[in-house]
Amino acid sequence: YVLPNNTMYKRMTEQHTAAELLMHNGFISIEFSANLAVVKTRPGYASSLAYDIDNRNFYEILGTIAGDDTILLVIREGCTRTSVTNALSLIIPNLQ
Repeated sequence: YVLPNNTMYKRMTEQHTAAELLMHNGFISIEFSANLAVVKTRPGYASSLAYDIDNRNFYEILGTIAGDDTILLVIREGCTRTSVTNALSLIIPNLQ
């Protein structure tokens, strides 16, 4: 047992907008190779982000495979990297 301290039990007192909360989805980077893309996230974020991608049913993305901090995207043939990043930017606002 330990006594609670400010680090362990610090409560957020500032209100955040939905857009601000979406900025912290764990996304780090994306890289493309042919019809595949690898998305890097912070540890523990890949599965939930892949779930969000799959549930959007983006035409450009056939499916995802997620680990702890990495997502493999299978991209539909003929779709451009730009169209994929445009689609993903709907759920990853900080996509660069």
